[in-house]
Amino acid sequence: MYRSSVWLGLIATLVVGSFAWENTVLSHDVSLHKHRQTRRLARAKARALTAAGKGRLSSQTEKQEKCQLTIELIDSQTQEPLFGLVRLSNSATGDHLALTDAIDRDMNWYVADPSVPLVMPAVSLQIEALHGIEYARAVRSMDLRGVSKAKVSIPLKRIYDPRADNWRSGNTHLHLMKMTHAEAVRYLRTVPRADGLDLVFVSHLRRLPDERHYITNEIVENSFQGGALKRLSQGPTRFGNGQEHRHNFGAYGEGYGHVMLLDLRKLIRPVSIGPGIMNGEGSDGIPLQRGIRLARKDGATAIWCHNTYGFEDVANWVSGELHAQNIFDGSPQGSYQDSFYRYLNLGMKVPFSTGTDWFLYDFSRVYVPLTGELTAESWLSKLRAGKSYITNGTFLEFEVDGKSLGDTIALSGPRTLEVQGRAVGRNDFQGLQVIHNGRQIHQTKTRSQKGHFSAECRFTLSVEGSGWLALRIPLEAGKNELDKPLFAHTSPVYLQVDGKPVFRPEVARDLIQEMKDNLKTIRSKGKFDTAEEMNAVLRVHQDAIENLQSQLQGR
Repeated sequence: MYRSSVWLGLIATLVVGSFAWENTVLSHDVSLHKHRQTRRLARAKARALTAAGKGRLSSQTEKQEKCQLTIELIDSQTQEPLFGLVRLSNSATGDHLALTDAIDRDMNWYVADPSVPLVMPAVSLQIEALHGIEYARAVRSMDLRGVSKAKVSIPLKRIYDPRADNWRSGNTHLHLMKMTHAEAVRYLRTVPRADGLDLVFVSHLRRLPDERHYITNEIVENSFQGGALKRLSQGPTRFGNGQEHRHNFGAYGEGYGHVMLLDLRKLIRPVSIGPGIMNGEGSDGIPLQRGIRLARKDGATAIWCHNTYGFEDVANWVSGELHAQNIFDGSPQGSYQDSFYRYLNLGMKVPFSTGTDWFLYDFSRVYVPLTGELTAESWLSKLRAGKSYITNGTFLEFEVDGKSLGDTIALSGPRTLEVQGRAVGRNDFQGLQVIHNGRQIHQTKTRSQKGHFSAECRFTLSVEGSGWLALRIPLEAGKNELDKPLFAHTSPVYLQVDGKPVFRPEVARDLIQEMKDNLKTIRSKGKFDTAEEMNAVLRVHQDAIENLQSQLQGR
C-alpha cells in the first residue's frame, strides 16, 4: 500500500524579536518519542550555533557599538514600498547577524518592516533582500562602522506578476501558538504581507492539554463576531476563518485523519474527536464525515489535510464529500502519486491545494484566477472548481487546446491536442514536466535569465481515451531560500471521451483493499461506547467500498 505507517510532521522553531520564548519544536502528529528526540536535537543545534557565534550575538559582539538600521524595500518599477525578508551578514567574518525586534522566519531571514528599525552591531554589512516569490533577490553592501542610525532603500526587481493575469494566492492551513494576542496580530499583519500572500485562512483546532497555547483559537472564535480577522483584512492581505476537524488514536498517532473546514458560519463540534487527542475525553464513535457534511450544509469548503495522513481520506473522496486535497501542509513527505494521481485515475476531479499548518514556515501557496473583489467565498469557489496550482517558489502557466486548469475537453475519439506550458521562478527549479494520467510524457530544462529561471514547452499530443493532463516541476527541484524543497503542480485539465472520465480498475481494487485494511485497524484501536457508534464509523468505509465495487462491476 501507498500509505506510510509513520508521518513525520513539521519541525519548526520560531523566534520573534525579544519575545521570551523557549525554542519550541512544533510537530504535527508524530510519536511522542520522536517529538522529544527532535526537541533534544534542536536544542543541541541551538547550542552549537551559539558556540560557533552564529544565530545569536556573541558576548564580544554584544559589547560592540550598535546601529539602528531602517531597511525600506521598494518595487524597482513602481517605487511602491514592500514588506519582505532580509538577511544580514558581517562582511568581515561572513557570520549572519541575529536581529532584535524582528520576526525570524528561518535560515537567518527576518521580516523587513520599515516601521521597525533593526538593531545590530555597527559593522560592515552584506544585506540580502526579497519579497515573496515574485521578486529577484537583491544584494547590497553597507558600512555601519561609526554609525548609530542609518536608513537604506533597496529596489527589488519583479520577475513575475500573477496579478497581471488575475491570479490570487491563498494559504489554506495556518495556526499559531505560544504567542500573546498582540504578538499573533503582529505576525499576521506582517509575515503574509512580506510573503505577498493575498488570502490566509486561520484555523481553529483542539488537543488537550496543548490547546492552552493555541492563540489562533481565540482569534477564530472571535471572528464570528468580527474580531481581529476582520480588522486585519482591511490591509493588503485578506483573512478567512477555518477549523481543522480531526481524529487521532493517541495524542500523536494516526487516526481517521484531519480535514480543513473553511469559511465557516460556526465551529463544528466536537472540533477534535477521540480520547487519544482529547486526553481521555469522549470516544472514537464519530466519523469525520459527519462534521464534513455539517460544514458543507453551511456552505463551507472541505479540504483533506496532509496528503494521505489518516484512514478516512479515501472513503470521503470516493463518496464525493471533499472539495480539494492539501499536500505539503506541515510535512514535505508523501507524493502526488500517493493521493492525487490515484484519485484522478478513478475519474474524480481533485483540485490541488496547500498551506503551512504551524506558522508560515515556507512560501507555500495556492493560486486561483479571480476577477473582482477578493473574498474567502469567491476565492474558494475557484478552488472548488479546480482552477488552481500550488507552489512554494515557481509560477506555472498551462493550457491544452485553449482550455485551462479545471476545464474538461470533450472527445469523441482519438484526437491531437495542442499542449503548452510555462514556468518562472527565482531559484533553478530544474525543468518543466507534463503529466498524462500520472505518467511524465514531456520534459524541458530551465534556462537562466537575469535574476531568475524559466522553462517553456509547446507540443502536440495524440490521445485516444479519457484521462487528464497537468504541469509540474521535477520532484527533485532543489530548495528555496527557506531551505524547503521546491514544488509546483497544477490541477488537471480533464479529457472525457463520450462524456465518460477515466477509470483504472487496478486503482479501484487497491483502494478497496486499503479501506478494508483501515476497517481492521479501526476495529482494533477504536474505543466505542456503543455498537451504534462503531457502526457509524465503519459505515463510512463500507459505503465507499460498495461504491467502488459497483463501479468495477459496471465496467
